[in-house]
Amino acid sequence: MVDPTKLKNRIAKIIAATRFPFVDQDNWSDGNTTTVNDETRRYGIKWEKGILYPSIVVANPDGSIREFGLVEGAEDISEGSLERWRALSDVAPYGREHKKLFLYVPEGYEEKTLSLLEGNGIDYDGIRAYRVEKQSLKILPFKTQNDEYDHTVT
Repeated sequence: MVDPTKLKNRIAKIIAATRFPFVDQDNWSDGNTTTVNDETRRYGIKWEKGILYPSIVVANPDGSIREFGLVEGAEDISEGSLERWRALSDVAPYGREHKKLFLYVPEGYEEKTLSLLEGNGIDYDGIRAYRVEKQSLKILPFKTQNDEYDHTVT
C-alpha cells in the first residue's frame, strides 16, 4: 500500500495536470500557472498559525490567486480541518458567486465534507470525490457552485 502522503501528492499532480485546465478547456488564459505543493513546497499562504500549502494553487497571469485545490485524505475530513479550510476560503478569490476553493476527498466522504463546510459557514466552489481504480485516478464531481464547466468527470 502506498504511503498516504505520497498518494495525496500523486493525486494532486494528476488533478493539476488534467483539470487546471481541462485538456479541452478553451477559456483558460495562456498566462495562468498551476503549482502543486507535493514533496516540494512551492507556494505557501501566510495565516495566523504559519504557512498553509494548498495541494494546488492556480495563479492568474498577473500573479494573483485564481483558485485553490485541496486533496484531502479520510483523516482530514474532520472538525480538525475547519480552521485550515476557512483560512484558505478567506483568501481565495470569488468566482461567479462563491470562493474558488475545491476540495478533493476520498469517495464516500462527500456528504461529511459538505456538512462540515456548510455547517460551519465556509464558502467554497466545489467538492469532488476521488478513487483509484485499476491504477487510474477517477474524479467524480459531487457539488459545483460557480461554473458548470467545473463539474466534469475524469
